Amino acid sequence: MNRKHLRGSSTGGRGSGKRARHAGNRGGVGKAGGGKRGQQKLVSFWTNTHVYNYSNEKKIPLNLNRVSGLIESLKKNGKLKTDNERYEIRLADLGYSKVCGKFKGEKFKLAVYGKASANARDDILANGGEIYE
Repeated sequence: MNRKHLRGSSTGGRGSGKRARHAGNRGGVGKAGGGKRGQQKLVSFWTNTHVYNYSNEKKIPLNLNRVSGLIESLKKNGKLKTDNERYEIRLADLGYSKVCGKFKGEKFKLAVYGKASANARDDILANGGEIYE
């Protein structure tokens, strides 16, 4: 006898098959339970159909707190460009979508190619950096 036939086959994992296996115990199948009395309940099935929020863009923010670690790793790999004492960070090449946050601790002059939040923009510009969108 196969193992799949032994485990909960007639009981649905609840011991008694009468209170677990049938559609009435789970409220029905599909759109069951929405009919009669003016179909008030059935409207809830129709409200949010075809609402999709798919995007192929990776939404991964780069926090300015962690820029020091990023700069160190890029220096080791030889992928960091410097321009007039500023570090160039191209967000799309590194897999980030946006710069956010504020500097805490060590501050850098950055040339950021990509989007930036309002706080990050203020902090970068205050430290002599630039943002190219």
